[in-house]
Amino acid sequence: MIIIRKFKPEDFPFVIDIERQVFNEHDPYFYMQFYETCSDGFIVAEMNGVVIGYVVGFLAEEGTGRVFSLAVHPAYQGRGAGSALLKELVSIFRNHGSMDIILEVRSGNIRARKFYEKHGFYQTGISEKYYSDGENACLMRLRLNTYG
Repeated sequence: MIIIRKFKPEDFPFVIDIERQVFNEHDPYFYMQFYETCSDGFIVAEMNGVVIGYVVGFLAEEGTGRVFSLAVHPAYQGRGAGSALLKELVSIFRNHGSMDIILEVRSGNIRARKFYEKHGFYQTGISEKYYSDGENACLMRLRLNTYG
């Protein structure tokens, strides 16, 4: 059974391990800054007492939420944790009055793009050479008035 709950400081090593296995792009201390400044949007998925995934989001501007990062440990992917995390974050954004949610995803990450499309996100553009290795990012948006 997957439990969705707010991030706690003792979850930090799990989140860093997942981030390194899935992305290995962000400074680990970035996540502690998110906890300190936007704790409402820092959520983890736990299974049998182990953190298996996380999502970090924040209000980018009035009425717009932004998904900064969502990842599930490779050993637990495909079990619904990512969907549960995203749905919880969407609910939080909606409760804060957001009308839209935005995010960026690597152009070459077809699996992630399909995941977000399954949840109602659509591509709004491309940000060229967005990532440090020069890969483009697909800019995606979800309009909350059309989301379940």
